[in-house]
Amino acid sequence: MKSIAYLTLFILCTSVTSLLASPSEISLCHKQLDLVKTPREEVASYDGVWGLFQKNKELQNSSVEGINLDKSINSMIFNLEFLCDTIDGIPFDELSDYVTVNLTEKGEEKFRQELIILGKNEEQINVWFEFAKFAVAKRYRVLDAKKIHATIQSAEHFVKIYLELAKRIDRKINLALVIQETQGFTKRIQKFLESDPYLSQAIHENSQIPYADWDENYGGS
Repeated sequence: MKSIAYLTLFILCTSVTSLLASPSEISLCHKQLDLVKTPREEVASYDGVWGLFQKNKELQNSSVEGINLDKSINSMIFNLEFLCDTIDGIPFDELSDYVTVNLTEKGEEKFRQELIILGKNEEQINVWFEFAKFAVAKRYRVLDAKKIHATIQSAEHFVKIYLELAKRIDRKINLALVIQETQGFTKRIQKFLESDPYLSQAIHENSQIPYADWDENYGGS
């Protein structure tokens, strides 16, 4: 029965007629995102906030705060890029394609035994099978481009502050306040990542994609 369920899901996934976003809509999303990426790239020219902390004796011992801020900004932009790329669904990657096709053609039990022979343990196989269901369910999920744009606009505010902070550190202005400000700013970004509906969705969806230690020579037939 499980193999039939997978087959049904796969057929629905591959045959559905969906209102896909036009290439121009996706391109526009990325163009809007450039307004967020440009200030980040300028900060990168300073070697990031972490690099600026490292260059200042007053801040060196707290350079982990710079790392945390850089990571938060990079996470925000990475997930915004993901939203732009997947406005009309999350495309299959090699792993989801491999697992879904084999489940459809062979059924769960036969494919499970094949993977065991190939050296995969039950825990990893279960992760792969759950990921296959996730991939099918999300392949044609649709996002609202206007809502993504609103999220990008909110993110733009954060990267502007990020750039201003980097310039202040570079010019050694009020360094005594920098560590506390960096900590507070990082917390505000994290709250934004958790509270914005689309960013939190992107983080969740990315977390469902397993690390795939596999060789395509395993084959799927």
